[in-house]
Amino acid sequence: MCETIVYISEDDEEKKVMENVVLVQPEDDGYLLVNLLGEQKLVQGRIVKIDLLKHTLHLSRMKETTAVES
Repeated sequence: MCETIVYISEDDEEKKVMENVVLVQPEDDGYLLVNLLGEQKLVQGRIVKIDLLKHTLHLSRMKETTAVES
């Protein structure tokens, strides 16, 4: 089968977000993840790496930017 495991990097640590992911759909500033059982999770971030041999998708949190007023 071709499911993947999704990880997210935050503060130099990588944690598992979801296993058996069969759909990754772009949403506004993140991705909708859906696994084999139909469970859904919306994750904010950007794709860093997709490893098709290891069946992994690596995301990182997007750093918030703050506007500076003059």
